[in-house]
This record gives sequence, C-alpha cells and structure tokens, in this order.
Amino acid sequence: MATYVDLSHPVSTGMPVYPGDPEVQFASALTVANDGVAVERLSMGSHAGTHLDAPSHAIPGGRTVDAIPLDCLVGDALVLRAEVAAAQRIRPTDLTIPATLPGIVCIATGWDAHFGTAEALRHPVVTHELAQTLWSRGARVLALDTLSPDPTAQPEQGMPVHEYWLGRDGVLVENLRGLATIPDAVELSLLPLRLAGVDGSPIRAVAKIG
Repeated sequence: MATYVDLSHPVSTGMPVYPGDPEVQFASALTVANDGVAVERLSMGSHAGTHLDAPSHAIPGGRTVDAIPLDCLVGDALVLRAEVAAAQRIRPTDLTIPATLPGIVCIATGWDAHFGTAEALRHPVVTHELAQTLWSRGARVLALDTLSPDPTAQPEQGMPVHEYWLGRDGVLVENLRGLATIPDAVELSLLPLRLAGVDGSPIRAVAKIG
C-alpha cells in the first residue's frame, strides 16, 4: 500500500513570506451562525508558502501557471542531498548527479528547519553551473527546501538561476519541507491552483512512496 507524505508548509495568517511579498491574511467572510455557511476570505501573494514559479514570474511574456502541462508536475523525481552551510553556493561537485535525470529534481539542504527564522534568509543557493548541469541532464522542474535558488539575503546578486531556468520554460518550486523523510527516488505531485494568467501559485506538494 502506498504512503503519501505532505511536503508543504501549512498556509496560515501571519506565516513567513519572502521579503517584500504580500502578507498572508485569512478572515471570516461568512459564518454558519449568521449566514448558514462558513466562508473564509483569503489574502496572499501568488508565492506564499510552498509554491511554484511559472516562467512569467521572471520572464516577460513567459508561460503562466495555468498553461504549465500537468504531466510536468506529476511523476518520477530524484532527491539530491547536499551537506551545506549558510549562504553556501552549491556546485555540481557538491552533489551526486546521475548522467540522466527525471523531469523533476529536488535539492534537499535541510534548510526547511529554519523556515520562519532569520536564518532562513541565509539559505544555500544554486550556482549557475549547477543549474546548467541539471538542465542538460534532463531536469525541467527544480524544487528546493529553501526560499529561493538565488540569494535572498544579498538581492544585489540578482536572480541568475530564475532567469536561466524560467527563461528555458522550466518550473521552479520553493519552500518544500520534509525532503529528509522521503527516498531519493520518489513519485511527486506538485499541483498549483489553476490561476489564469498568474505567475505562480501555492501548491500541495505530495510524495507517493511505495
């Protein structure tokens, strides 16, 4: 029997967000007592919590989240595990990378343990060389347990990995959690909301084991 592991951070009012992004706020719009049904009003950015970056997030005219084929977001995945320090630049030599990769590749740094703390901003980052290597070997969805593949604490360094990966019509997934609890080879589902014309979406990231 298969086991399903949730790799998503819970979305809640006041949760941590990327610096400068809209805050997450939930508020009651209707109640059972007054209206016969409960309805919550949700206010958040398109990149709240565990989420997907569509190409249009960084590339003018790029594909939006509703136009990403679902078969890119569900299927075989490989978890690459890195032993890293704060703000470390992860290079190809820091990982064991097969010659051929599945479409979905995750980089597990353990930095999900710092989600919501000041240390979260000093997460490890992906080098341009590593992004090129992963892409050349077949990866099209790059998923991480950090705020971003690019530096957050040093915004002056820009977003070279976003520009490289999304510029090739790839997909980025950020803020996964619990990669340490799943096997290296696993089946993942990374499905966004079907938000028409939008640059990203929160996702429910789920690993199927067995």
